[in-house]
Amino acid sequence: MAPLPPLASLLAFEALYHSGSVTGAADRLGRTHSAVSKQLHQLQNHADTTLFEKNGSGIKLTPEGQKFAITVAASLSDIRKGYERLLNSRGQQKVSIKVSSTFARVWAIPIVARFNRHHPDIEIQISLTIAHNSHQIDGSVDLVLSWDRLVSPQEAHPNATTLGDVHIGPVLSPTYQHRLDLERRVLSFKTRIDRRGSEAGWQRWSEVTGLSIDCQTHQTFELAGLAYEAAERGMGVALAPKFLIEKELKSGTLIAPAGFYCFREGLVVRPSSERPHPSHNAQVFLSWLAEHGRLGDDGYLAAGVLDPVWG
Repeated sequence: MAPLPPLASLLAFEALYHSGSVTGAADRLGRTHSAVSKQLHQLQNHADTTLFEKNGSGIKLTPEGQKFAITVAASLSDIRKGYERLLNSRGQQKVSIKVSSTFARVWAIPIVARFNRHHPDIEIQISLTIAHNSHQIDGSVDLVLSWDRLVSPQEAHPNATTLGDVHIGPVLSPTYQHRLDLERRVLSFKTRIDRRGSEAGWQRWSEVTGLSIDCQTHQTFELAGLAYEAAERGMGVALAPKFLIEKELKSGTLIAPAGFYCFREGLVVRPSSERPHPSHNAQVFLSWLAEHGRLGDDGYLAAGVLDPVWG
């Protein structure tokens, strides 16, 4: 029987397969780029087979690597599901949700804090999406929350529970130079700020609003929160939903000269593709969200969500 390689190297290889890059794998695992790269080379040396090769500034899987990666991903998925069943048989039924880092800070953590007050016996674990392919990969979680209807249309989220309207529009510092020509239906500015993986949102926003975007340069950030902060500091214009930048809009450090487009019931939560049938505790959380986790009619967080929870 052939000796197995170290588990850490297989986890790194699975993350590379799902994310498509060493950087994405490092983000997915919460490790450094160098640590993941070392583990990938450790696996390749252990197998004495070329599993990946250089591709520009990154790497890509060889045909042999692709085949093995599919096997590794399927096997690790089975192990996770088996271990989950083991824990559930002992009554340890935690509920895991997947959100972006900015979404977690602004919405998920305040919401979960309030849910814990109502249901202290149910633990909610927050898992973060990765910038690369985050709209395509659910991962081993119970529920997925999503708001970006520009990149991921509503029909891509079957069996979803909706949690209110999402208002999305271009935002910028009040001192940032721009021009809104309503007659020509054009918003002009120098730099467009993107969050990686959501660049196509600008074209979709123009299509639904009929307002063209005229810019000279692009700048990309890995996280939505960084993109919004860059816009706030006068580095360019970013697309953002109202509820994630409520403080900035109400304080005036960000403005939306072209307004916001409203996606009706655009905030959704749904069972993940790996766990299409929610557990009892996940269903309890879903039902609670439908009643207590909705956005307000104005597209902002409902009153009281950001208030501290005592006791």
